Amino acid sequence: MRSVLADSLDLRQIALHNYLDAPDPLPPRCIVQIHWYREPNFQRFLLENQFKCVVIGRHPLDVLLSVLEFIRHEPETSQWLLGNAGIPPELAGQPPSSDAFADYALGWGAENLLSVTYQWWHDELALRVRYEDLVKGSNEKFAALVAALTSEAPPQRLDESLERFDFSYFRSLPNQHGWQGRAGLWRQLIPARTARAIFRRHRRLFDVLGYDVPLTLTTRQQAMRNWEALS
Repeated sequence: MRSVLADSLDLRQIALHNYLDAPDPLPPRCIVQIHWYREPNFQRFLLENQFKCVVIGRHPLDVLLSVLEFIRHEPETSQWLLGNAGIPPELAGQPPSSDAFADYALGWGAENLLSVTYQWWHDELALRVRYEDLVKGSNEKFAALVAALTSEAPPQRLDESLERFDFSYFRSLPNQHGWQGRAGLWRQLIPARTARAIFRRHRRLFDVLGYDVPLTLTTRQQAMRNWEALS
């Protein structure tokens, strides 16, 4: 989303782990991607620099799956929230049916990681979008987001940006930032008992973001076979 918005709106892209590492001064037209707490100092930084906030909601179980895959290829994940995401090095390479994954997903590190979206979902001024809507294959949600940000971008330019930064582009990156690009994968890869346990552990977060965890028939053995098939 950052790449599409930057390209279609002619913005300089900046990705940060800590907002204090932002260029000073900031470029006059830029888009910053960051996973950071909704706390007063950061809120003041955004206000002073006249940022508009966009927050992406995604099913927390799919988020945890994405993290599990991404840490295999991107070492800088250890810097998320300055290490407060608490991702243990030994988690890399483990399947979502493993005890290691369940232990992390039920622990403090996962709660800290997932809480950032939960915090920003409460911001009345933030533009809220859902991952599930963005990957449906329609440009409608992107067009609505661009329109909410500015009236400057012609529709044709947005279409070109979406074509330029399609899923194959992100799959080709060194850290393989593109993996499956579909919603609801957790149903196949996380055993039903583990999924329900994670839901109970983080129930408030699921409720606020509007996600549920209906019971599936996925056993630990079936989840492992599905994971191996994807790998």
